[in-house]
Amino acid sequence: MRRIKDWTLLPGASIEIRQQGNYVCSGYVDAVTDDGEILWVKSPSNNRKLFEKAEFYEAWAIEDRDGFHYEVTKSLDNLEKAS
Repeated sequence: MRRIKDWTLLPGASIEIRQQGNYVCSGYVDAVTDDGEILWVKSPSNNRKLFEKAEFYEAWAIEDRDGFHYEVTKSLDNLEKAS
């Protein structure tokens, strides 16, 4: 998985939401504000939740898509394997 900094690219994408490195939820991006600061994630159970970058949420792509601008960030899993 890779962290996506530009949330405006995410509508319809399968993602995982993390906050300060901790898993919060996963699902599909239902909508994103024009400025890319807020997004809504629809979980498999059809719950819809709002997340704001200002609250230190991060979007991690579960899928690879053309046009994603990835930030190279090591996931916690990779750090644990390296130690």
